[in-house]
Amino acid sequence: MEKQGKYTLKKELALCFILILIGFLDWLTTVLGLVYFGAVEVNPLFAGLTETNILAFSGVKLSVAVLVGLMFYKAYMIEGTPRINSGLEKRFIDSGCFISLIALTVVVTNNILAVVRIL
Repeated sequence: MEKQGKYTLKKELALCFILILIGFLDWLTTVLGLVYFGAVEVNPLFAGLTETNILAFSGVKLSVAVLVGLMFYKAYMIEGTPRINSGLEKRFIDSGCFISLIALTVVVTNNILAVVRIL
């Protein structure tokens, strides 16, 4: 039983790492598009920041990516405790992580396609 718990924890850690990696790719493709290809940030929360301070934008964007990944990792750790071990919580966390991964993948793909169109 202990081995299965460790395997599950490693799998969940890998999912959170992938989420952080895709967040990093989102930042990278956004910055490359903004700086080198004249792209424009369409997210209204970040648009003003990209025009005034790209370094602050980078700090905020990367911090959010890391915090979201750590939040999912912590949720997986808490969900695995005996008093909270319920199938509903596990499905909720899994679906949230999956939706986040899909959404960020779509964003990164869109960023890449926007840069390719500009070329």
